Amino acid sequence: MIFWLADRWGEPDPSKIAALPADTLFHWRAFFLKQGIFKKPSPEGSDNNPPPVKSTTAAVNPSLDAQCAAVMKVLM
Repeated sequence: MIFWLADRWGEPDPSKIAALPADTLFHWRAFFLKQGIFKKPSPEGSDNNPPPVKSTTAAVNPSLDAQCAAVMKVLM
C-alpha cells in the first residue's frame, strides 16, 4: 500500500509515505477500503487479493486526487 500511495500522490520517495504516523496510514487504508479500492485480507492469510485497480472515483470527482495531494503536502 505504501508504494501504491506514493504512486497515486506522485511522491517519488515512498519512504516519506512510510514515515507517516500509523494513524494516518490506517485512515487512508480505511478510506480506500470504503471506496472499494482495497479488499480486506482473508482470515486464512492467503494472498488472493488482486492489486488495486485505478479508482473510478477520480473520473467522477476529479478534485479527489487534488485534495489527497494537498493533504499529503500539508502533512509533509
